[in-house]
Amino acid sequence: MAANIDAKFPGAEKHEISLEEAKKHIQRHKKNPIYPNHHGGSFDRAAIDKILAQPGCAGLRYYHGRDEDGKPNLVLVGVDKSGKDLTKASIMERPGYCPPFCDVTSELLKA
Repeated sequence: MAANIDAKFPGAEKHEISLEEAKKHIQRHKKNPIYPNHHGGSFDRAAIDKILAQPGCAGLRYYHGRDEDGKPNLVLVGVDKSGKDLTKASIMERPGYCPPFCDVTSELLKA
């Protein structure tokens, strides 16, 4: 029997995938890219920790966005256990874009 999971914030979901699954996701994206010269981005640990350290924060939610130049990005916000965005605290954006900030040796970029 399936566990009762709050549909607003399913924190008990399995998020981890294998390297092979990740490669397939990236290959599908490359076939129909949102922005052909944009592969992704990164957030440093301090940014993530700042969101997660907020009182009542049970996890992260992301929203798709675009920066001033039109590049796709993610907007990260903390979420409480009832699925409410913690919008009166730290919200993160402005990732280190790939390129130029990429691990050019990554198996994921070779997907």
